[in-house]
Order: sequence, then C-alpha cells, then structure tokens
Amino acid sequence: MSRPYSIPHIAPLYQALPYHYRNVRKVSVFGRCAPGALEKFLPSEFQLVGDVCEIFVMVAPDAGPLGHYTEAGVVIPVRYDGIVGAHVALEYVSSDDSLSAGREIWGYPKKIAEVDVRETANNAFAGTVVRRGHTLIDMTFTPGDGAFDKPQMQPRLQIKTFPAADGNGADYYQVIRNDLADLTVTDRVVGAADVKLKNGDNDPLADLGLIEITGAETTVTDFLLTTGKIIADLNGTS
Repeated sequence: MSRPYSIPHIAPLYQALPYHYRNVRKVSVFGRCAPGALEKFLPSEFQLVGDVCEIFVMVAPDAGPLGHYTEAGVVIPVRYDGIVGAHVALEYVSSDDSLSAGREIWGYPKKIAEVDVRETANNAFAGTVVRRGHTLIDMTFTPGDGAFDKPQMQPRLQIKTFPAADGNGADYYQVIRNDLADLTVTDRVVGAADVKLKNGDNDPLADLGLIEITGAETTVTDFLLTTGKIIADLNGTS
C-alpha cells in the first residue's frame, strides 16, 4: 500500500519534492546587531559567526506545486561542526502548504503572517510583515550606490524537531543542512534601506537590537528546492 507524502491521506497538504522556484523577488537588508543579541536567537548547537544578520521579505510568484506565496525572515550566519552557513531564526509565510512543508521537511521555523512586498516607484520596494495584528517588519529599499560585504548565507543549517504525542520528549531532534540547487540570479540591485522591527505575540523582532544597516539589495532568482541532508541526529543527547 502506497503512503501519501503528507497528510491528510485523501488530499495531502503539499506534494513531493522537488519544487522549482521561478522569478523570486527578494529584498534583503543586512544589519549589525547589539553585542550578545544574536546568540539568543540560535539553538545552542550552533556557533554565531559575526554580528550581521539578514532581514528579508520576498515574493515567490511561481513555486511549482506550492504556487504563489510571500515570505519574510531573519537569517543569522552560523557554524556547526566545521560547516559555515546560516540559520533561519524567524520566518513568516502567507500560505499553509509552504509553512507545513518548510517545517516538516527541513525544520524551517515558519509561521503564518501577512507578508506584503510591493514595488513603489523606479525599482524601489516596500515590505511589511503583520502577524496577529502586530506589524513586525516595516522595510523600504531604494536603488543606488551601496557595494557591501555580504556574510555567507548558504547552506542553511536548521534544527528539525517534533514533539512526541505522549509528551515524552521529541520524536526527533536533527540538524538539517539544506542547499539550493540550480541557483540562477537574473537580476541584482544594491541600494539604501530602512527597516523598523517591533515585537509581537511571541515574535521578538525588536530584540535583535539592530544598530546599523550595513547593506541592502534586491534580487530576482530561479532555483530548485530539493531534499535536505541530516547531518546529525541529536535526539536523546543533551
């Protein structure tokens, strides 16, 4: 008897990998954060690399079987067991299938929110993230001069865990590595940005302690999202 890729059995929420993303527009702001702030956003297994994080909003107009959705998040450069990459510490999406696939396959910490990304004029952009009535991110981007050194943000390093139904610990606690395949950057523009971060219900964006913006960019990319790699199974260890 064949088993579905996800539940419910009669109509799975999301389909099997891979997912081919096309024409993804992403607006990224890179910022230096207060000393000691970023560590609080990381699982204890990860080591912080530097003091600059990425705050992004994006729109995926064609994510294969996931369709159209918008997304935002906070990405922090980390190291695990000699692997340098980045950890998505907070993440917000507009659709239930992209949320569930992200959490259940790779361990991305996705939550449902209203994520709005819009072009304002002359390749300028604005983005907002609202969850449970709280505006968490309010961002603007204006093209211009602004070359900057960008931290290494790939591969993604995530903690995938699922609580046991009987309340006795977790079914699994794994370190997952996820790499984008066939990444093509079709457009990139640097510029200036402004971002305001606020806290909401269990959404501590302001606690990042953003001190200064070190760079900003918009990109348009195509890529293939496929299976991750379990690089450590830590269930039952402290």
